[in-house]
Amino acid sequence: MLRCTIVQTLDPSTEPHVPSRSSHRRGLREAWAGLASALVDRNVGVVGVSWLVSRLLVVAATLSAESFVSRNPALVGASVGPIISSLTGWDGWWYLGIARNGYHAAPLTGQYHDYAFFPLYPALVRVLSLATPALDGLIAVLLSNVLFLVALWLLYRLTALVLDERRALWSCVLLALFPFSWVFSMAYGESLFLVLSLGSLLAAERGHAGWASVLASLAGLTRLPGVLLLVPLPLILWKRLRDRRRLAWLVLVPLGAALFELYVAQVAGGATAVGGAQAAWGRTGIGAAAAGGGQSLAAMMDPMLATFLMTLLAYVFLLVYLRPDRIPLAYATIPILTLISVFATGNLQSIGRLGMVAFPLIWVLAGRRSRWFRVAWPVVSAALLTTLSVLIFAGWYQP
Repeated sequence: MLRCTIVQTLDPSTEPHVPSRSSHRRGLREAWAGLASALVDRNVGVVGVSWLVSRLLVVAATLSAESFVSRNPALVGASVGPIISSLTGWDGWWYLGIARNGYHAAPLTGQYHDYAFFPLYPALVRVLSLATPALDGLIAVLLSNVLFLVALWLLYRLTALVLDERRALWSCVLLALFPFSWVFSMAYGESLFLVLSLGSLLAAERGHAGWASVLASLAGLTRLPGVLLLVPLPLILWKRLRDRRRLAWLVLVPLGAALFELYVAQVAGGATAVGGAQAAWGRTGIGAAAAGGGQSLAAMMDPMLATFLMTLLAYVFLLVYLRPDRIPLAYATIPILTLISVFATGNLQSIGRLGMVAFPLIWVLAGRRSRWFRVAWPVVSAALLTTLSVLIFAGWYQP
């Protein structure tokens, strides 16, 4: 018995297998191949290419505006330099001013207060540029563009979960090339707001009430419409949660906006300071007189106001397809509430970019199946994106 055991032990066929160097190399090659396959995944590629092409169009429009179009002398960028000067213009001037110097009780220009702009985006820019404050304009622009790429990926994940993969990919293409998507390349808070909104809704779809509420609260700290997430989130969570008591997390949703309102009330010495600051841009209600140069619905019609009105009508028209396209009620409320809030201000000046974050409207566009639309609209949309970008960066169209 002992002899048999010794023989078996010495028998090479019974020795444990030790991987050779060649097998290690083969394993590493397989691991790298798997990683490369994930990176070149078709879905990732479509989202990435859509982002890249659309951002290149915006950059090309910026260079064209700076090189071939006479610039509006009233337009001043928050940073100096090619491309960056244009991408930090308009409201970017205010956001970067907040990032550099914080908020002020007194108006900075005329009757305009900087606390009309919410703090999370400029706070991120401030933190990221602590080591290189002279590059804060570049950092703000890069932040917006990177966040837009993240937003497109979140849009794909959410749409594939709620609707289907085909519409998810098409939605990313259409959003990236949409005529008003220039805003996602500027030093604006829209990219961050879209990331937080989509992240909140995706968390809700997966039954994470706490994360959904925290992200929604941060969205409200980025832009006031983040509070509107208080409508779709409970509709989603009601179906996803086994323990309905976790709906109590939703009390956090308006917290971000409420805390900023309290802070501004202390700075400005009034509980209605944020509303008053918004009114300086003419957002004072339907039919109100224009204030600070804003265009209200009661103002005299001009070509630019007519463009804003046509944009509003186009958005409203898309609402007709919400039910035929079987978009869930929770998501149908987002564009409806967004357009109601814009219409209630009486000011259409920013209707194009404000409607961009009402992403279910993109779902409607992505649901169209006619061949002519699939070919024509991306081309038309890209042309409009380029044209509007040139006019905006030259200072002749109000974003």
